[in-house]
Amino acid sequence: MLARCMDVRKRRIAAIVVGCAMALATLPAVLAGSGQPATAARLGSTNPGGSAPASGEQFAIQVLDQAPIPPGAQPWNAAPPAVLDVPPQTIAIGGLIDLHELYLVDEPAVFGQHSPLESYVLGHLPAGSRIIGGNSGFGPAGSSTGFFASLPASGANENLAQLLYETTANTGGGYVLRIDAQVVWVPDRSGADSIPLPGGAELTGYATLSLANPSSGPVTVELGKADSDRLAAAVDALPLAPRSFCMEDALLFTITFRPPSFSLNPTYSVSEDLCGSTVDVSAGATSLPALSDTGCILRHMVAALLPAAAAGTRGAVENC
Repeated sequence: MLARCMDVRKRRIAAIVVGCAMALATLPAVLAGSGQPATAARLGSTNPGGSAPASGEQFAIQVLDQAPIPPGAQPWNAAPPAVLDVPPQTIAIGGLIDLHELYLVDEPAVFGQHSPLESYVLGHLPAGSRIIGGNSGFGPAGSSTGFFASLPASGANENLAQLLYETTANTGGGYVLRIDAQVVWVPDRSGADSIPLPGGAELTGYATLSLANPSSGPVTVELGKADSDRLAAAVDALPLAPRSFCMEDALLFTITFRPPSFSLNPTYSVSEDLCGSTVDVSAGATSLPALSDTGCILRHMVAALLPAAAAGTRGAVENC
């Protein structure tokens, strides 16, 4: 049975590591291949029947179980080479889980695009997967090269699934292979986080948006009860999202939901940035779980309620 080297890490903020340089050009479609890799016997699998995972850790194991392993690869049980001691790359997203395996492959170390390893993986990836980039790095710890594959995810909880392949030449011959499964699992949303029916709301958009400068020219409109209720319901209908991190300060819009008169409920604030589809929500001074507006539902509702003076916000939404 194949042994697994497990390293489950949850990162609040992840950064590029090992000084890798990514080439983000998409490679050709998955090559046709015969047969399936023998992954069913992997030690530690908690999802042998293919049932839906119930946690982020189970999802990571399921993704790693789908990683094609080149024929003849043997588990690497020693300490990893220094250059393979960490994942070749991570992404700036909250809740990232990383799980990896190490192998020794006893064949010539031929790397790069269309190498035997890449060709094999392309031919055995799950349906709907694709190569999304590659990298190479060198330094005091040694040199390495690899590529990254995106796997299909389904359901509201599975936000990200990818496999990272990284290789380095072995001093005794062949090469050492590190395979990482990186996933983001979003838990179900609690009903306690819903926005109570508001007494009214203020919506602010902007005349000018720029990725280089903060949003400018705020345009604020007072919303009636019906529009306030519709926006609150739209926010509550959004699924949870991992918290993303933007280098820019381009605020797309903010909504301030006021409680009804004589209510003890706090004021709720909702905002979205230009750089992503994450919706930030707070109740008074308390931050609530982030939400996802990947379908641009909330953005389009906001744009329809803003006047032409909020041209920056309205124009950004048109391209969504």
